[in-house]
Amino acid sequence: MSITTTDSIIRLVIALILGAIIGYERQAQNKAAGLRTHILVCIGSCLCMILSINIAMDHFMLYGYRNSDPERIAAQVISGVGFLGAGTILANQKARNVRGLTTAAGLWAVAAIGLVTGAGYLGTAIAGTVLIFVVLTVFVRLDLRLHDKHRVQYAVHMEMKNSVGQIRRLLDLLKEEHLKLESFHVLSEEDAPAAELELVLSAVHRLDDDEILAALMSLRGVRKAECSEIKTMKPSHTSGRPANT
Repeated sequence: MSITTTDSIIRLVIALILGAIIGYERQAQNKAAGLRTHILVCIGSCLCMILSINIAMDHFMLYGYRNSDPERIAAQVISGVGFLGAGTILANQKARNVRGLTTAAGLWAVAAIGLVTGAGYLGTAIAGTVLIFVVLTVFVRLDLRLHDKHRVQYAVHMEMKNSVGQIRRLLDLLKEEHLKLESFHVLSEEDAPAAELELVLSAVHRLDDDEILAALMSLRGVRKAECSEIKTMKPSHTSGRPANT
């Protein structure tokens, strides 16, 4: 039996709400794909699923055609959303590192939610939305803890020639040395002959400060560099009473 217009509207409204829940979180994090993008993906995939089911049922009821496959359009939706996900990643290519993977995965998951909603499995769609929202909000804290636990951070103060391509050469050097640029701040004027920078770098394994300095000073145009490891402060659990020995 085909999906009625009333049922279709109900499913589309639910898809809008579920897509908005995920999109709101991405918008709050200032991501490339925000509220409207996630809503459109969820509603569009829901429409495709409803259309696919109705076409298959209509062909069966009118013509007795049993080979209509409602999964074909759904499969193309999953493939098509991959282009949107790639766009959120490529939009950050100037940063010279991979960003946007979580948003791309979120778009793909939201498309799946739309398909499930369109197919009529509303309970499953709601449960999937809740789990995705938990992953994006709660698990980010665990992600940050794992990042801080397994990476060592270094504060770098450096001066280098302010010329075209110098930043690109610096980023290429950091990539070769397996150092990740966490943040940077420019202290000098834009048209100054020398660029003064404050960087925060991180590495998977602890490196000697001299190793990092030697790598930075080997770069053409670097005039001065200072490096120190950032010590993470662990919370103290001691009380006013002396510990028992």
